[in-house]
Amino acid sequence: MQRPHNNGLGGFGWYKSSLHPNWARINLIISLLIFITILHSCKEQDKKPDYDPEAIEFNNKAVRLMQQMDYDSALILFNKAVEIDKNYYLPYSNMTRIFLSRKQFDKALLASDKVTKIKPDLAEKWARAGILYDIQGDSLTAIKYYKKSIEIFDDRIRNSDKEKDLTANRLNRAVSLILVGQEVEGKDEIRKLKAENPDDLLIDEFLKKSKQDYIRQLIKNE
Repeated sequence: MQRPHNNGLGGFGWYKSSLHPNWARINLIISLLIFITILHSCKEQDKKPDYDPEAIEFNNKAVRLMQQMDYDSALILFNKAVEIDKNYYLPYSNMTRIFLSRKQFDKALLASDKVTKIKPDLAEKWARAGILYDIQGDSLTAIKYYKKSIEIFDDRIRNSDKEKDLTANRLNRAVSLILVGQEVEGKDEIRKLKAENPDDLLIDEFLKKSKQDYIRQLIKNE
């Protein structure tokens, strides 16, 4: 029986709606990565994917090794997974988490860029890669990646059929605006969301965060 695999949305998904203050505080720490996706630790997929079953099995085994903090062995299996299925982006996303935990930002960037090439509709991954470019000192490329994430969030917002997804995408877009340097516009959008969701305490935390806070959180919490 094919095991489910990580849905790959962890990493930069900064927000999930909740009214419980304790959950919100915990989720904020995790979400600010991880980027990812969190939202957050590596999980196994919750629906049947269109990837090679053997590659999925290697990924799942590697995730379990990650949970045991056996990162070297996990990397071997993640690499085997992408050798079998070159269109399977999730092992690269998971490898990014390992490299970030080791402060190997150059390797994290290479793996993160693989994700954006294979799965270009993941706005969260463009934003995470943008932060990694910022960390490496390439602010021009970082801005291009942040703008790409905003384009994708805009498309999601225009086509959203679920209120909770709409709120999450609007807030994540606001974070990307802050990252690209449009802090006033980003914070204004967060204030609008707070007015629409007055009981959601997590939104208050985002109003306190600057671009440098998001970068530091990625470095600390992945």
